[in-house]
Amino acid sequence: TNEFVHFCKLIGSQPYLAANVRSLPVESFYQWVEYCNSPAGTTSLAELRGAAGYPEPFGVRFWGVGNESWGCGGNFTPQEYAVEFRRYTTWVPRYGEEVSFIASGTNDDSWDWTRGFLEEIVRKGPRELRSIYGLALHYYAWNLSRGRTRDWIEGKGDALKFEPVDWYELLRQGDVMESLINGHWQVMGEIDREHSVKLVVDEWGPWYRAGSEATSGDLLEQTPTLRDAVFSGMTLDIFNRHPEKIAMANCAQLINCLNSLYLAHEDRFCVTPVGHVFAIYAAHQGGQALRTIFSSPTVNYDRDGKPASFWGLKGSASLNGHELVLTVVNPHVNEAREAEIGIRGASLKSGTSTTLASSDIHAHNSFAQPDVVSPQTKALDLKGRVLTYRFPPASVTKLAVTLI
Repeated sequence: TNEFVHFCKLIGSQPYLAANVRSLPVESFYQWVEYCNSPAGTTSLAELRGAAGYPEPFGVRFWGVGNESWGCGGNFTPQEYAVEFRRYTTWVPRYGEEVSFIASGTNDDSWDWTRGFLEEIVRKGPRELRSIYGLALHYYAWNLSRGRTRDWIEGKGDALKFEPVDWYELLRQGDVMESLINGHWQVMGEIDREHSVKLVVDEWGPWYRAGSEATSGDLLEQTPTLRDAVFSGMTLDIFNRHPEKIAMANCAQLINCLNSLYLAHEDRFCVTPVGHVFAIYAAHQGGQALRTIFSSPTVNYDRDGKPASFWGLKGSASLNGHELVLTVVNPHVNEAREAEIGIRGASLKSGTSTTLASSDIHAHNSFAQPDVVSPQTKALDLKGRVLTYRFPPASVTKLAVTLI
């Protein structure tokens, strides 16, 4: 706890901790909150924290109540879990801090879990919804068998060795995220008419079979490629397009794990292509989401002898003062897309483009070659209210424009 919270403070983020509902009692959860948030010298656990070098309270706001409680986190029914949620969140000590509880949601289109949980919560009255800050949603793209199997092991693909059809298959699966967000939001609205409870997408990304880890023996570690960068840009754009629904979205595995931003071992370190995408998209933070409409030729490809297609360009936009940020993903493995970008109600003054791309869709960074995939920034030639830009194949691009 100490190291994690300290790390969060160093990077300017807020910690999000999750209680073990499956095997620990409610008392353990209360004690964890006490350890983190009770003022210096006021409780025995505050003194224990102080003895470890942290006299001031951590002020942890976000607390998950269980994790994947439908399966490994307790194998509950939604009704059983709702009872546990009420029990764990009743009279939790606040110590003057704002505390927000996040309920365990599903990892797919199990609408019955969302409906059953919320229906049981409000059996004691609609005011019970006030105890829930968000409902978690997990979603991993893992089955690259193209319908041949649903086996958790056999269905996974390789992180580094793949064909263009595998590239598109992963993106097709990842694109399901948008329908999951819309579907669960609709079900939540059946019970929570005011939509006071938001979605928290706190686990997501590609999941491959073992074998690409940079450090032998690291559990679940995989080496992200340009494919994962494009996947991550696509997913972050989905989140940006639904700000009224999503209160929080997390990178659950920051270092040496699934879709990680960084790889590290002893004195070796590198930023992955996914890490670069997160840095690029940080420009959206603090902005007002804008409606974006994309029209582009689709990507057409062969999927095991049958024609298949995927969208050609998508992205998201935000405005902070006079600063417009537009992020765009071109999923085509070998064709650029030239687009006219029209801005209504303003003219373009100046701007830059930042692009993450490579001629090799398998490109990735490593300890020996940490800059194989890295963003390139250039000035934009702007005139009037229309910007013409050529998006490279297999790319993630940020256009940052000052408006007048």
